[in-house]
Amino acid sequence: MRLPITGFGFLLGYIAMVGVASFLEKFSMKQLNPYQVNFLMAIGMAVTAVPALWIKQGSLTVPARALPLGAPIGLLMALGSISFVLALSELPVGMATGISVSYVLLVMVLSWIFLSESMNWIKIGGALLTITGVALLSWQKK
Repeated sequence: MRLPITGFGFLLGYIAMVGVASFLEKFSMKQLNPYQVNFLMAIGMAVTAVPALWIKQGSLTVPARALPLGAPIGLLMALGSISFVLALSELPVGMATGISVSYVLLVMVLSWIFLSESMNWIKIGGALLTITGVALLSWQKK
């Protein structure tokens, strides 16, 4: 019996692939500068996005009405990616990736404000634990 891939399955794949890629990015910076790493990441994204779009919908079209929101999302993700590889070039990989996951806190707050998602004590506690975890992961003894 084959289990279907669920949203959690995709998340596990994301965690594994981005985790390994982030680790390998640090090694690649012995031969490449951060901008070259980011350029190669962009090529990788195009190489996967184009066939995925074609397979899913049979064309490479994107509705024009989606561009006012979609284009800034792409731009923000690209700038975020460049910012991450620049941080990674100057910080230990464990610290950079540990701190980078704190974007989850921003997503929680924006979702609460603009999407009216609930903010209960469990989520607030999780956010506080996230902050504590990020602080501990980024702690460096001089």
